[in-house]
Amino acid sequence: MASNKKYLLDSDVLIGAKNIYYRPTFCAAFWDWIQDGHSSGHLFSIDKVKGELLNGKSTDMLNQWAQRPQLKNFFLPSAGSAAKWSDLSRWAMAGDFLPAAQAKFLNADSADAWLIAYAANEGGYTVVTNEVSQPLSKKNIKLPDAANALQIETISLFDLLQIRAYKTFYFLST
Repeated sequence: MASNKKYLLDSDVLIGAKNIYYRPTFCAAFWDWIQDGHSSGHLFSIDKVKGELLNGKSTDMLNQWAQRPQLKNFFLPSAGSAAKWSDLSRWAMAGDFLPAAQAKFLNADSADAWLIAYAANEGGYTVVTNEVSQPLSKKNIKLPDAANALQIETISLFDLLQIRAYKTFYFLST
């Protein structure tokens, strides 16, 4: 029986993978795994993440990767999640965060709040992030803490990879 779980990848997952752990020059299998996960309806991201990836130089691997035709439907449109983004905005503004942290998190071009809003609006998504919860932080709003405010589950990339490796699943079968 195939799993119907769906995941939204944060830009830090893709950027960290490219720069540190899964450089395409020696670990093309990771990028194939993402493509396979997307093809089987499990891995996605949003347009705001694509915008962050396209911010790099046109010769950057992630810039080129984000424009691949195979990923046409990988980056889902986030505009329909504006109501949930507003809910998250109210939460952030009511918190004990410094104004700079609020401004950074609520920047309309930043992906974090939109990922959470999309997951809350659509339902059935877990957000994949490298960020770690820091609920007492005033200087930064971490994605897991904000996701918790809207009851959205988060998972690290390494935990997701471990789950999938343990099940020998790789998004194609269990």
